[in-house]
Amino acid sequence: MQPENTPQNDAQTGAQPVRRDLNDPKATFEDLPFTPVLTEKQSKRANQTFKGMVLSIGFTVAVLIPLLLLNPGTKEENFQHAVDLQKVASDASGIAEFEVFAPQVSGEDYANFARWKSNQVQDISYWEFGLVMSETNFVYVRQTADANPTWIALVTDNAAPTDERIVDGSMWEVRVKDETTYMISEREESTLIVSSDTGEEEIMAIVQAAEAQIS
Repeated sequence: MQPENTPQNDAQTGAQPVRRDLNDPKATFEDLPFTPVLTEKQSKRANQTFKGMVLSIGFTVAVLIPLLLLNPGTKEENFQHAVDLQKVASDASGIAEFEVFAPQVSGEDYANFARWKSNQVQDISYWEFGLVMSETNFVYVRQTADANPTWIALVTDNAAPTDERIVDGSMWEVRVKDETTYMISEREESTLIVSSDTGEEEIMAIVQAAEAQIS
């Protein structure tokens, strides 16, 4: 009867444990032909490196926690930055040489910016504002008394004229560039440019508001 091969029997008979080949993905430190031994200096240096890593992680966490507390998670309402379009337009009227266009908005529609820009493109000053409509659609309006063909080409991104439309008796030129549609009208005192890349229905609503408000 042959004795059973066990770790105890191997140790008693002086048999060497079977080691995996070092190319074997399952190989571990126990399969090395020798046991690595660190000197006292190497051990001290390794401990210092580990302690430094722990301190670095702790410092990073200590810095991040206050920042996360000061900047709460993004919420949908954070993106809504409504401005008082009528008030800003009233302020701009004291600078502009024309009747400033500022349509009344209601419901969920709102202006997310409105400003007077002095000596901008082509040294031309102009009034501009943006309207968020139907939650996701956007209309951009610009108005100036000093429009010229170069300024119009620049602010419309060199969009090509594609059509002309009569709205409430006034002529509006239509230009299109990629997904953006521009409608341009020369009034008695100013030139209006209404544009959007989200829907023509919203553009027409603002164009009709302009026809009702300014000459």
